[in-house]
Amino acid sequence: MYNRLSIMNTFKKYIAAALIAVMAVGPFTSCSDDIPSDSYYTFKGEMLSDYLRNRPEFSDFATIVQRAGKMDLLSTYGRYTCFAPTNDAVQAYLSQRNISLSQLSDRDCDTIASTAIVEYIYGTSDFIGVNFLGRTNMLGRNLSVEASPVIENGDTINTTYRINRTGLVIMSMANDSVENGIVHPVSELVVASNLTLPTVMAEDPNISIFNTCLALTGLDKEMLRIEDTSYDPEYWRRGPLKEGQRFSGAQWDYCHVPESRRYGYTAFAVPDSILNNYADITRSDKGQNTYDKNIMTWEDLYDYACTVYPEGAGQEYYDKEHLTDPRNPLYRLIGYHLLNRKGLYDKLYTYVSIYTGDIYPTEWYTTMAPLSTIKVEMVNGKYASSNTFTGSAEIGNMYLNRHYDPNNPSTEQRGAIVNPKVADGLTQLAVNGVYYYIDRLVNFGEQTQQTVFNTRMRMDLYTFWPEMMNNDLRSEDCSDNGADIGDKDSRSPCYVFPNNYFDEISLDDGEFLYQNVRCTYWSYEGDEFNLRSNTNSFDMTFNLPTVPDGDYQIRLGFAPMDPRAVAQIYLDGMPQGIPLDMRSEGTGLRDRIGWIDFGSSDRWRNNSEEWIQNKKDLHNQGWYHGPGGVRQGTYTKAWDVSLSCGSFVGNDCHTMRRVIYQGHLSDTQVHTMRIKSVYAAGTAHLMIDYLEIVPKSIYGVDGDGRGEDDL
Repeated sequence: MYNRLSIMNTFKKYIAAALIAVMAVGPFTSCSDDIPSDSYYTFKGEMLSDYLRNRPEFSDFATIVQRAGKMDLLSTYGRYTCFAPTNDAVQAYLSQRNISLSQLSDRDCDTIASTAIVEYIYGTSDFIGVNFLGRTNMLGRNLSVEASPVIENGDTINTTYRINRTGLVIMSMANDSVENGIVHPVSELVVASNLTLPTVMAEDPNISIFNTCLALTGLDKEMLRIEDTSYDPEYWRRGPLKEGQRFSGAQWDYCHVPESRRYGYTAFAVPDSILNNYADITRSDKGQNTYDKNIMTWEDLYDYACTVYPEGAGQEYYDKEHLTDPRNPLYRLIGYHLLNRKGLYDKLYTYVSIYTGDIYPTEWYTTMAPLSTIKVEMVNGKYASSNTFTGSAEIGNMYLNRHYDPNNPSTEQRGAIVNPKVADGLTQLAVNGVYYYIDRLVNFGEQTQQTVFNTRMRMDLYTFWPEMMNNDLRSEDCSDNGADIGDKDSRSPCYVFPNNYFDEISLDDGEFLYQNVRCTYWSYEGDEFNLRSNTNSFDMTFNLPTVPDGDYQIRLGFAPMDPRAVAQIYLDGMPQGIPLDMRSEGTGLRDRIGWIDFGSSDRWRNNSEEWIQNKKDLHNQGWYHGPGGVRQGTYTKAWDVSLSCGSFVGNDCHTMRRVIYQGHLSDTQVHTMRIKSVYAAGTAHLMIDYLEIVPKSIYGVDGDGRGEDDL
């Protein structure tokens, strides 16, 4: 939750200035603030429908759009990006299918048109450094983006972009604006696969061993779901939920009902070329990846799995005849490389609120192996090569299960690098997911648990529930446009969820809301969830990610404010301490618990005696300052890590962390957390932003363990 009250006047001035700017330059600009000269838009007073009708070179696509019943939509105001194929592109596609334009079915026309149109404006400058478009097309699919050189006479003269590995943007015609969007003509049709993820992967000969193991374990059959067709958003809009304004924090937000309830999957596959030379490749690795044998067959991979999952040896399920048993070592190994969510590369992490001069964007996801969690870390930052937490990592790469502790470098674990692309000529995006190559096997074995998970695990609640990623509910836009806040047409919309929308949430009473990304929220990663009620009560239970067996603290990060509620928190059905009262405005809570403001100049970094003592005083009461590696108002990307970027949340008394559980967590059961209202009258609501699950070896500050950093 951002400081709405203190910046309200700023918003009013901003809105006024924005309206003046819009009247001066037209209704749309690029999503990017830095637009190359060749990306300026030329307004012609046309709608997208007019653009297609008025140009003979797009007449075939115009016919397709008309037959798809979308021409009227493209004549209305909105925000569209259209990858319009030329007539030559359409005819080439028809020739491949050996049919004429008139022989296309209406369903074919709808698929072609819907694939080519995204309900968001993307200029070519927005394609730079992007692997996938964050917004889905009208089929509900994300499109991939790849830079492609334009070569003449052996020389590279320009760069264009291939969309979904099929449509090639014609740069001389790109960025042509119309009143309701932007057009990027393509010389080849943009095509989206209708195949499920296992089928798409089966067409890749580079991962034959991995694909064989998918089939042998039966995990390929666990990745076939596409969409819950029984979900009816109109029912919820008309009846139980009623889309509209809801009070949350210090403002009213327009809360949408999600349009869909799709399923999704992600696979991290190790190519045969890596497995076949595994002994040589991993010889210099550190930690869990090393292995002294090459892996040539699925049987060899089974043998490797037995080395990292020795528990259960001798049991009936522990052999090559019971590979479909979730306890089998090969099943556990392959399942650990799978997520039950559509993990687009650019959305597996976020830079929002992350000060990359101190910490890297890091997330923790539940895998499709039983009771297991995987770490995803984007190693990036302007000064990362000199940072003490870099280790031997290669800058600019995403890692799985990487670990580096500057206080104990000998425990470093290399982990696996995720390649954002697969081999040329292959489809990477399926109708229900995506796959990547990784350069090492990963696992949830004993060594991984003792190193990678021996750390403070800060988990944004967004990552708990696959439905958030599968339905593209988190915005990529954190621009804090004042005109958008609380707006029905906000670029960063808020949501209210039906009671049964999430598989792993039981909502017995009240409403569950999502406030989407804003850079100025008092929130980790810019977004937050809220529980509220029209009947003065709410009651929600959800599953926690599995961590290694041991003693832990669990902390809840939130922003105390007067409109908040009071709730009792339970772990596995047992109440934890006294009810948590979020009603106190930050300053009142600050005074009550003795929180000290150490100033905005990062004086806490000096680790003064006063700072150490104040931390101990707060910890004894179950409270923590906000994390030092997080900044309000920050969307740093990788290249902006100046200390002046954003506001240090550790010095903001609205960004507290509260210990809500301290005790043992088992790795043989799914633990649950329940949040039940004690007081929720009127507009009162409870904010849940992120959890920290911290092993005892880390959270001790008085000689019990090495202590915890302030980041």
